[in-house]
Amino acid sequence: MLLPHLCLKLLRAGSGWSLLELLIVLALMAIIASLAAPQLYATWQLQSLYDERQRLAQQIRFARLSSLQKSAKVSLCWSEVCGSSVGFVIYLDTNNDGYWQHTETSLSQWQVKQGLTFRFNHGGQISFNSAGNTAQSGTMILCGPHSTNNQDLGYALVLSSSGRLREQKAPCI
Repeated sequence: MLLPHLCLKLLRAGSGWSLLELLIVLALMAIIASLAAPQLYATWQLQSLYDERQRLAQQIRFARLSSLQKSAKVSLCWSEVCGSSVGFVIYLDTNNDGYWQHTETSLSQWQVKQGLTFRFNHGGQISFNSAGNTAQSGTMILCGPHSTNNQDLGYALVLSSSGRLREQKAPCI
């Protein structure tokens, strides 16, 4: 009668993990996590870049549709040349001078996420006329924070003179 009770006590005492086994498992988990972390970070950066491209495309479409709805000139400006010091501004250009003044109606304002770079090959703003067309057709490229060579891909928005957008990948130069 005592023998089965003693065997059961021995089995219960030996069923836990030793400190060495726990340390080995933790070390393996740390190695696996260190191998996966750069890939997760890169995926997070690409998703952030993709989200910002979608937001920029949405704002360009908003500016074009606003020009059609209001039958007026609507401009999207992002440089200090046209008077924008707050990032991107979409405004109703009532005096048709191509510069944003605080007296003109601002339809939207936003900033590109910190660390991302933006460039456009035709000036510092895009203006849509009352028919939704633009004279500033060109390519806008968004690149990630560490894009320093041609092999890093960014996202491009190609704007046609009719105001339509085409999205594609582009090298960050």
